[in-house]
Amino acid sequence: MPKRLDLNLLQALEALLAERNVTRAAVRLHTTQPALSAQLARLRRMFDDPLFIPSSRGMTPTPRALEIEERLSDLMNGLRTVVSPSRFDPATSSETISFAATDATQFLLAPLVRQLHAMAPNLRVAARPVQRLSKPEIDKLLATGQLDMVIGTPAVLPDDLRARVVNTEGYRCVMRKEHPFRKAVMTVDDFCGFEHLFVSPFGGDFRGDVDTALESMDKSRRVIVSVPSVLVATRILETSNFVGVFSESLARREAHILRSYPLPLDIGKLQLVLAWHERTHVNPAHQWFRERIVDAMKLVADGSEPKTFEDGDAGTIG
Repeated sequence: MPKRLDLNLLQALEALLAERNVTRAAVRLHTTQPALSAQLARLRRMFDDPLFIPSSRGMTPTPRALEIEERLSDLMNGLRTVVSPSRFDPATSSETISFAATDATQFLLAPLVRQLHAMAPNLRVAARPVQRLSKPEIDKLLATGQLDMVIGTPAVLPDDLRARVVNTEGYRCVMRKEHPFRKAVMTVDDFCGFEHLFVSPFGGDFRGDVDTALESMDKSRRVIVSVPSVLVATRILETSNFVGVFSESLARREAHILRSYPLPLDIGKLQLVLAWHERTHVNPAHQWFRERIVDAMKLVADGSEPKTFEDGDAGTIG
C-alpha cells in the first residue's frame, strides 16, 4: 500500500537537510524544536531509515537522506512555483530576499536600502559576505533557498547559474587629500615608491593582481597593511600616507575624503555579475528585486545616488 504523502513532513525534511541542525531548522520553519523532533521521528518511520546521525557539529545525513536530498529540492521548488502568486506588488509584499556580495559592493549599494524601503516598506533584505563561500557552497545555498542571488566576479560563481553583467570598470590609486604626492600624473615608479594598504577580501593577504602585474614588469611594491573591509581601508587611508587601489566606482564614492589617480599599470577590468538559480528565475518578487539591483549598479557606474521613489513609482511585475 503506498505511503501517504505529507507535504509538511517534506518541508521539515528539506529544512533539516539544509541546516543539518534541529534548532536552526526549527527557526527556519518558525516552529519549536520539540515539534520538529516529532516530525523527524515520523520521517524516520516514513522512510524506514534514521536519516540523520547525531555528531559533534550537528547531524550527519545517512546515504538514504542524501539520495532524497538530490530530488527533494526540485520537487519542493516545483510545488512553490505552482502555488506562488503570479503578480508581485512591492507596496504590499512582505517577502524576505537575501543576496551575497563583497564588502565593497555592499558599501556601494547601501543607498539602495532607502530606495527599496520607499518602494516596498514591508520587504526584508538580508546581505551576507560572498568572500568565504566556495562555488559548491554558493550553488547549494541558491538551490536550497538559503540564498537568492549573488553579486561577484565570474571567477567565484558556479557555471550553471543564470547571470547578468551589472558593471565593468577599471581601478584607481587612492590617497588622502593632503597626501604629499602632488604630481599631475602618477608613474609606475611613483606607485611602487609608496607604502601600500591592501584590501584583502579573505583577510590576511598581502598580494594580488597588482603585484602579479608589477612582477611581469620586474617591479614590486611594499604592502604594509592588509584589511578585509573597505570601510576600514578608507579610514586608514584618510589618516595616513598609505595609498590603496580601489575600483573606479569606490574611488569616486570616496572622493570627498580621498583623491585618486588612474592606476599606472594594467590589471584588466573588474567585472561584476548578478547571478541566481533557475528556481527563482520566473519568481515575480525576485525578478523585481534583480531589476532594482541592476538599476542601482547603473547609478553606481554613473556616479549617482539612487533616488527616493515616491508613491506610485514602484511598479509591479506579473
